[in-house]
Amino acid sequence: MESTNSIEESLSNRHPDAETVGNHLVIDKTQWCPGPHPDPHRRREGQTEYLARYLRCIQCGAEVLSEGDLPEECDAR
Repeated sequence: MESTNSIEESLSNRHPDAETVGNHLVIDKTQWCPGPHPDPHRRREGQTEYLARYLRCIQCGAEVLSEGDLPEECDAR
């Protein structure tokens, strides 16, 4: 059985842009989405797309909007 460190190292090699946040290994999944922003206060006239950002832990699969929303523990799958 592989150790946790070698598994994390393997994931880091496959995802060089991943960052360690607490117990999580996180990638930024920022992408352009079509249409106006879903939050009315962030819409502007003539908006055809908006930038949506979320973070995803590549170890446990948690998807959150900010680092502070990540669970305390990383339940690696």
